[in-house]
Amino acid sequence: MRLSSVPVRSAVGIPLGLATLSIVALAAFGLDLGRAALWDPGEGRYAQTVREMMTSGRWLVPTLNGAPYLDKPPAFFWLVAASFKLFGMHEWAARLPSALAALGTLAATVRFAWWRLGPATAIGAGVVLATAGQFVVLGRSVRMDMALTMLLTLALFRAYALWKGDDTDHTWPVYVLLALGLLIKGPIAVLLPVLIMSALTIVTGEYDRLARLRPGPGVILAVLVACIWYVPAAIWSPEYLGTFVWQQNVGRFLGASTGHPKPSWYFLWVLPVTFLPWALFLPGALRHTIRRARRWHDLDLFLLCWLTLTVGFFSASSAKLATYVLPVFPPLALLVARYVARAGAAGEVTRRRAFRFAGWIWAILAGTVAIGAPLAAAVALPDYAGQATASLLLLPIVGSAILAFRRGNWLAAPVAIAIGSLALQTLFYRVAAPVVDDFASLRRPAQLAQALPDDTVMFVYKTRGHSFAFYDGRRLTRERSPDATAARLNAPAPAAVLTKVKYLDKLRGHLTRPACIWWRGASGRVLLTNVPSDTIPDAHSLVPAGWDLSTDQPPC
Repeated sequence: MRLSSVPVRSAVGIPLGLATLSIVALAAFGLDLGRAALWDPGEGRYAQTVREMMTSGRWLVPTLNGAPYLDKPPAFFWLVAASFKLFGMHEWAARLPSALAALGTLAATVRFAWWRLGPATAIGAGVVLATAGQFVVLGRSVRMDMALTMLLTLALFRAYALWKGDDTDHTWPVYVLLALGLLIKGPIAVLLPVLIMSALTIVTGEYDRLARLRPGPGVILAVLVACIWYVPAAIWSPEYLGTFVWQQNVGRFLGASTGHPKPSWYFLWVLPVTFLPWALFLPGALRHTIRRARRWHDLDLFLLCWLTLTVGFFSASSAKLATYVLPVFPPLALLVARYVARAGAAGEVTRRRAFRFAGWIWAILAGTVAIGAPLAAAVALPDYAGQATASLLLLPIVGSAILAFRRGNWLAAPVAIAIGSLALQTLFYRVAAPVVDDFASLRRPAQLAQALPDDTVMFVYKTRGHSFAFYDGRRLTRERSPDATAARLNAPAPAAVLTKVKYLDKLRGHLTRPACIWWRGASGRVLLTNVPSDTIPDAHSLVPAGWDLSTDQPPC
């Protein structure tokens, strides 16, 4: 749809819509970005890898706790390091590259849809992305999935425009984007676009259109850009590429490497759940798209190839994570936004049929969350019941939507869903995120550990401590047996261990002197040390088995 064909009333509606989208997007990916601590395992692991890279000056081969970290290429770590250099080592700075990538993906999706599907659909697609569950979570997380998604989205939109003939100039951005994807995540950044564009060409039979992409020079350019890191890495650390390419990619796909095994139907339920609340419109949106694809509409075929090839590829893989299908969120947003926009502009009967099911299901789910969260917290986590009552603020939105539905105003359904989703994610990162900190982050014990002597040996026993190492700044070593762990605490040199409450009895049996528990977290982890302190609140002792408390009082 061209701007000249938009009704006159859109002269006001378009600027207002863009202003609203800007506010929603900035709130989704900027508000309280640094309020939560870094959460383990992902955020803590990646942030600590960046910290070690900056401390050591080794930018080619990442390390984690001093050992080579060969699971991922380093480009995402470079981005986080640049953010740390510019803004300091803050949580929001660690998350800034992902937030900017989310905004970039959103902007690319809106721009792509603007001339092909109309301003209303374009703005709607942006709102869908800014309020879709997993897209928001990963856009506010220290993970490379959003950066990869942005690069894939930009490359595929550009490749489609070239393939379609809408733009015949400058094929090089496609291949530079794919090469950058190789540096961010690896071979999947090239494999998915090749599969998608190949499938589109085969389905349409338009084989001559592939020449418009100029694959020969493009491949050469992509190889040259990727070699900026791959060649030095192969020379400096030959095992890096072997571990990364084979074990972390080929091995996981074929099942030769252990890690994240899931059944083949895993994404059939994970994708709808992670795309909530907009997954409620997916049945109608997919029916509409399939009907158009059967009439050989290129755009619908392109979006369906993007969706099915990505989900199908990862479904065939032995290893699966919910984050793997993040790259299908832009096409899903386009399909849902177009369906909602067209249904909203249709007659009353069509609107009712399109919005009634999604509206009522959302009202039930949102009302359940609003009322159920305080009740569940009161039973399972009474210490956090007060924070959980914040979910009751969703009830006015749900109530207003229900009143509108009963009056037959079905246009209120997508509006209420968007507002309710934005309100829910705002409440989560404002109120619930500090609660999650108590279970998923080790920032608090790391802050307490600053009171330990500088020469204290820090180690872990049967738990992870990535966020602890990031906040404390000292390297963590790993002990694998209770007697070796207790030997550290029995020695005169200052030592501290992160472990779990359930292992304390095992350690007790090997202690020869009391140890001090400086911190005990809601997640069941403890910070145990042989350094006594009168300044640590709630510190208490772990005494050896058979210790006579009547004759020898423990130091804590």
